[in-house]
Amino acid sequence: MVEAKMSGRKSFGFDINPVAKLITQVKVTPISPRLLEKYRAEFVKDYKNSKRKAVEHHSRINYWFDPKTVRELDLLYLNILNIKNKNVTKFFLCAFSHNLKNCSRWLMKSIKPQIDPDKVIPNILPSFLRHLDSMIRKNREFYDALKASDRLSVPALMYRRDSTQSLPLKSGSVDLVITSPPYVTSYEYADLHQLSLLWFGDDPNNFKKWHKFSNEFNAFRKQFIGTSYKNARKKYFESAIAEKVVTALEDADRSLAADVANYFSDVRKAFFEIHRVLKKGGKACIIIGNSSMREVEILNAEIAAEQMTRLGFNKVAFIKREVLNKLITSWRDKNTGKFTDLDNPAKKRVYSCEYIIVMEK
Repeated sequence: MVEAKMSGRKSFGFDINPVAKLITQVKVTPISPRLLEKYRAEFVKDYKNSKRKAVEHHSRINYWFDPKTVRELDLLYLNILNIKNKNVTKFFLCAFSHNLKNCSRWLMKSIKPQIDPDKVIPNILPSFLRHLDSMIRKNREFYDALKASDRLSVPALMYRRDSTQSLPLKSGSVDLVITSPPYVTSYEYADLHQLSLLWFGDDPNNFKKWHKFSNEFNAFRKQFIGTSYKNARKKYFESAIAEKVVTALEDADRSLAADVANYFSDVRKAFFEIHRVLKKGGKACIIIGNSSMREVEILNAEIAAEQMTRLGFNKVAFIKREVLNKLITSWRDKNTGKFTDLDNPAKKRVYSCEYIIVMEK
């Protein structure tokens, strides 16, 4: 969406996770650098002069944060809410969201929610300001580039939507779709933003309906593509390769096979909706990687290409791309297929590559 705006193209973004929606809204909304610097200075001054207030929190907040940290984060959060400019408030809230994991007991660099008993919690305000200042610098680059090309007002609209359901776009209205489905049961996407969901969910006045995501977290994560929390249901893949993969997994682990079957079924629904919204001649670009579970190769890229072809797409390109400096570990558990670390005796190295599939309607 950033690149679309930079090149003068109207864009729409969709993500089921409200935290991802917030982050994206902030990223694609350029703010006057002078305005941001003004509000930053006022914020620091107000923060240092403000008094602490007692705030009631979800019980899980007290699991992830020590009491002193909660009080300091409350002070930070309440002062952010006092900012009068709506876009600036969201900008600061995005920085606050990013800083939560750093200030919690959560084991850093872990994709799974787990406690680090030896973690040293940083000073809250300096930690927050470091990330805020980084965001302010990047916003300046973005704002200046858009202003120079007279593209500050190019629309970039973000929605919270389930990509397996109908999107708020007319049929045959889109030139290009770019997406990267999650790896099949590789990790729980909802867990990555759990702390932000919990914190903002405690504030129904400013984050309407977010309490549903935090208070009913298990129900919320059942909506995600690739989650292992969905109930098994009727298989409908539009792919002979997917049928073979699921059949092979059923011999090794019926529960895992059901998870993978749900994943392939969900992805097919998303591809169907992509086909609907694209113009004739419009293109879809899918970035996806293969994996393996229980010694069964999960050919996600080949399956995606087969599903899309059966839905009416024509193949344009199938590109293998080496992925360098991956933030997530290159080790997976050979039994579950989920990311793991060097200490796991069942670890298996995975190749740092992914596939770019380009299809035309």
